[in-house]
Amino acid sequence: MVQIAPYVSEHRKRRQKTRRYVFGALALFVLYLILLGAVLFLVRGPLFRVNKVVVTGAPGIADADVIALVEADPSGHFATGWTGAVLGWRNMLAWPGATPSSTLLLAPELSRIDISKDYLSHTVTIDVTERQPFGIWCFMPKGAASFAASPSPSSSSSPSFTPAATAQGQCYWFDDAGVLFAKAMNTQGNIIFVVNDYSQSDRGLGSTILPSEFDTNFFSVMDVLRAAGLGVKEIDLKDLSLEEVDVQTTAGPVIEFSLRFSAADYLPVLKQLAAQSGFAALQYIDCRTQDRIFYK
Repeated sequence: MVQIAPYVSEHRKRRQKTRRYVFGALALFVLYLILLGAVLFLVRGPLFRVNKVVVTGAPGIADADVIALVEADPSGHFATGWTGAVLGWRNMLAWPGATPSSTLLLAPELSRIDISKDYLSHTVTIDVTERQPFGIWCFMPKGAASFAASPSPSSSSSPSFTPAATAQGQCYWFDDAGVLFAKAMNTQGNIIFVVNDYSQSDRGLGSTILPSEFDTNFFSVMDVLRAAGLGVKEIDLKDLSLEEVDVQTTAGPVIEFSLRFSAADYLPVLKQLAAQSGFAALQYIDCRTQDRIFYK
């Protein structure tokens, strides 16, 4: 006698297994359609569409140039990532929350680029912070260091300009962080701090005026000169290996500072000397020894 039950049971199992495969495939297909629809809605839909890009804080730079700078994304993080490749810059999700430092290397005149997004108004705001000039740094031909003759009374109060990138050297504006951010003209006068650097080669835009270990002490010298009310004709960095900077005052001696320590402690003494009637007759003031000052 033939038993049919085992064959029926095996056939039923195969049908159930096939049914599970079909339903599983259908579920995956439906899930794919849902995900595809969600992506298309994010990319093409109005929910995250950028309607307006606003640039603030950069009156000297065209808005289109700032936008192009952000979209250039030299780091490649947003341009090659899925947000840049799939969404594109017309989608708010593609805009970064912060600008990579590599972007600022393309525009050394900018110190910050902050990006904010208003999803209700579909507006992206790019807030730019421009570097503010602190002084002029001139990379001079090596071996040519010397103080110029004292200017006439008129030239000490109004600067006279000579072209940069000549025998006088290449000059740059630098900010209070010591970053060289724009080309400048060589100038003489006591309105603007001008540093003649006979020691270093041209460091170029976007670099700093000095190695980092000297930055703080150099700016302490500048702060002391301003606080003391001393007119400055010329500032010379003759040999960086000596870690010294020389300042020629407009109506007095040469003041020698060290870059190894802060100049702040010399401010009271310099104020006292500058107030004396014989200040203009002094030949030099030596502030290169910590906690000591010499003058003649």
